[in-house]
Formats: sequence, C-alpha cells, structure tokens
Amino acid sequence: MAPPLLRVHWSSTTIIGLAMVSGLGCAPRPRMCTASSECVAQSACVAGRCQPDKPNVKPAIDAARRLVARPTDVAYLRRGDGPSGGALPPLFALGRDSAVLMMRFSVPLPATVNIVEAYVVLRRSEAVDDDPAPISLHATRIIDGWEQRSISWALQPRVAELRAPATLVEPGGPSLVRLDVREIVRQWAKHDPRDQGVAIVADNETHTGTTFAFRTGGVGASTDSRSSSGGDVEPYLELYLR
Repeated sequence: MAPPLLRVHWSSTTIIGLAMVSGLGCAPRPRMCTASSECVAQSACVAGRCQPDKPNVKPAIDAARRLVARPTDVAYLRRGDGPSGGALPPLFALGRDSAVLMMRFSVPLPATVNIVEAYVVLRRSEAVDDDPAPISLHATRIIDGWEQRSISWALQPRVAELRAPATLVEPGGPSLVRLDVREIVRQWAKHDPRDQGVAIVADNETHTGTTFAFRTGGVGASTDSRSSSGGDVEPYLELYLR
C-alpha cells in the first residue's frame, strides 16, 4: 500500500529564504529617502539621497548648475487604452490599471559633462482624494521608438530595467515627487539609438493610485535656472551638472 501523500505548506518567508539560498532571489531595489530619519547618523536627506550632515560639507547639488527640461513627447497609458491622438488628460494616476507615463527629452549632453543628479519631477494633484495606501514608483529606460499620437497599450515600446531607485509616495507626502533617473540620463551622451526616453511605472497598485497633474498648455520649451519656476507643473526633467 502506498504511503499517504504528505501535504507541505510553504510560508512566504520560507519561499523567499529558499530562493535566496538557491541564488534565485534578487536584491531589493534601492529607495530614495524622503526624510532625514531614514538616513544613518550624521546624515541628512537632500533631494532624495542621504548626504553627510556636516557644517563644512555641502551637498553636491549646491555647486552644480541646474537645468530644467520639459519633455518633447509625453504619453500616458492604462491597461486597454487605444491611441489618444496625442491628447493628454489634465490629471493622471499611477499605481492603478497598470498605468505608465512615458516621456522623451531632447537634451544635448557632451560626453565630458558630469551629471551630479538627474530626476523626473511629478506634481501631485490636490483635486482628487487618493487611496490612503502609499505607492512605490521607479523609472525605466525606453529602448524602442514610439510616437505620441499613435502609441497605445497594445503597441507600447519595450523598456529596460537599470535598477533605478524607487520613490515611496505617501498619501500625506510633499506635492513634488522626484524619481531618480541619473543612470538612465548618463547613457544619453553615448547617443545610443535605443535611448528613446523614460518610463515611470509603479511597483504596486492601490484602489485609486496616486494622482498627478499635467500643466495646461502642453509641452515644449526648456529653461536653465537655479530656482523652480511657477510653470514647472507638468512632469519635467531636473538635471544638476558640472
């Protein structure tokens, strides 16, 4: 008589542990800080990174030139969306319906430039009450060509992960949300034809996601300024260069 079947119940902790032992696991994605309490002793959170907090040590961005560039092409896609003809909604949500925000920038960068920091900046909307649960966002590199007017959910370009740090968006957090794109932008000086922009995606989803705003008036011009202007409402690229 055959022995009875043995039912084994695996906990999530056990599965993760076995995956790490067998080499199947991967390191967690690094995360940008939102407060100095998340940094080690004698460090402060400056523009999403933990920096030494010493009187004689200034953050690297203090000695860098700030460049703000608005996207030349923007597309917002949700699961099942067809071509929008290039039209953008006044508000958009990330962290629901598998939504993705895609942007292309035209920023000539010489090979010798030192990119100290690079962020995509989103502005949260106060017109919508979002779900009380946080979402985590990160940037990926778009590697296929795409066209703003004809892109759709079914015909979206491929993306390549560069393990960019994630940003945790808390319900009561600041209105400006920065996404680290430094390693993606550093590739642009190589003029690789596969560099077709930046995609912002969510690592998790909630009932409503988090709502952000596009600026009325579309996209286009770029500015070079040390301070943020009142027009920086739609997603924009913020670079600190030396």
